[in-house]
Amino acid sequence: MIPQVKEDILNVIKGSLTAIKQNDAVKLRDLSNQTLHSSSIFQDENAISIAIVCYALSKVFERTQYKGYGDWDIFYNTCSSNLKNSQEYLEKDDLVNYQISIKNILNVIEKLSSNLRRYVKEVIEHAQVAKGSRLYEHGLSIGKTAELLGINKWELMEYAGRTGIPDVQENITISMKDRIKFVRSLFT
Repeated sequence: MIPQVKEDILNVIKGSLTAIKQNDAVKLRDLSNQTLHSSSIFQDENAISIAIVCYALSKVFERTQYKGYGDWDIFYNTCSSNLKNSQEYLEKDDLVNYQISIKNILNVIEKLSSNLRRYVKEVIEHAQVAKGSRLYEHGLSIGKTAELLGINKWELMEYAGRTGIPDVQENITISMKDRIKFVRSLFT
């Protein structure tokens, strides 16, 4: 793993642990967005997966009514302990166990039995597509983004189409004549 990506992921994990303790959904979403830069530049699956985890957690923590469900403690403890474990494993450069810890967070829905299970499952699926559309917006192709996330590219294309990402105007350059005029103005 590239040292810069590792450092970014560790910072995101540390921030996520703090945000979870403080029930700060906004901070979780901001941390998710923070990793998009590394994800789009380095196309690192580990950076992408932590972005998805943070975004999904932000959506779950926004809904305070789920904290009253019987299996909330299972969800909360599984997420917290696996984030701590993932931090420790990544600090030791143990990528295999790091990835297992992150997958455990995404697979926590198998342990849930209430409406929280259905909601968390929907949130994780939506988080994958939403973050995928952001990677596409940052310049990755639909195919590459879908491959990195392990999602259906048609679903990603549909979501990106609804958000208007493909409709964004490319940068319009100024004419050569205007460029020369600007450069001359710098020296006069």
